[in-house]
Amino acid sequence: MENNLLDDRQEKYLQWLCLPQQLREPSSKEKYAATNGVDVTTLRRWEKKPHFRAEWDRRVTDLQGSPERTQRLLDALYDAALGGDNKAAQLYLQATNRFAPTQIKVEHTKALAEISDEDLDQLIRETVVQEKRERDQRGELPRL
Repeated sequence: MENNLLDDRQEKYLQWLCLPQQLREPSSKEKYAATNGVDVTTLRRWEKKPHFRAEWDRRVTDLQGSPERTQRLLDALYDAALGGDNKAAQLYLQATNRFAPTQIKVEHTKALAEISDEDLDQLIRETVVQEKRERDQRGELPRL
């Protein structure tokens, strides 16, 4: 029966794997294997073991869900947005729930097929005026 505990070498490798790539020293699996006296195929074998994979997944999930990482990412998006990156601005506003699409509900008593073009145009004008008034009251900036 296989031992489900990580040995010291596997633990050290797992810690290295959980580092962001730019912080890993050595910088590649091949270099890690050579530096630590392990064959690269051994590293791949460890990665395939269910208990190793489960612990790796757990640690990565913990890292991804950490509030510090999320805040750093939001800060980076914010900085990029201030630098003129429109996509970063959109992503930041979506992530902070400040860029949700407006849901417009139009009340009418007729089936859509029964509404004349003139009445439909009037509903659209009224809805646009109402939306603009609500945005002005909330002090919202124009959407990108």
